[in-house]
Amino acid sequence: MSVGARSRAPSPCLGRGLLLLGLLLPPAVVALPTAPVDLEGGDEDLRCVCLKTTSLVRPKHISSLEVIGVSSYCPTPQMIASLKNGRKICLDPSAPVHKKIIRKLLKS
Repeated sequence: MSVGARSRAPSPCLGRGLLLLGLLLPPAVVALPTAPVDLEGGDEDLRCVCLKTTSLVRPKHISSLEVIGVSSYCPTPQMIASLKNGRKICLDPSAPVHKKIIRKLLKS
């Protein structure tokens, strides 16, 4: 070992400074401002509405049908059926029965 190459232990002040920095930094990161997103007032198209779909619904139970096309936020078309009992369900747009309903709606 040469005379100039000595091993130095880290100073206690440096260790305390890093500890203090580690304790203060996470709250500062959490407190960063974020852009508000209003999910109730017209920003529904910022995500897929239909997370689960069904293909088992009788057309006579449907009172209205809403079709939402493909967007940059949701890569699949969505079919939301309002039923006569007041419930809303998502239909599978790739089901043959639902494709037939879409064709019927497009003709009228």
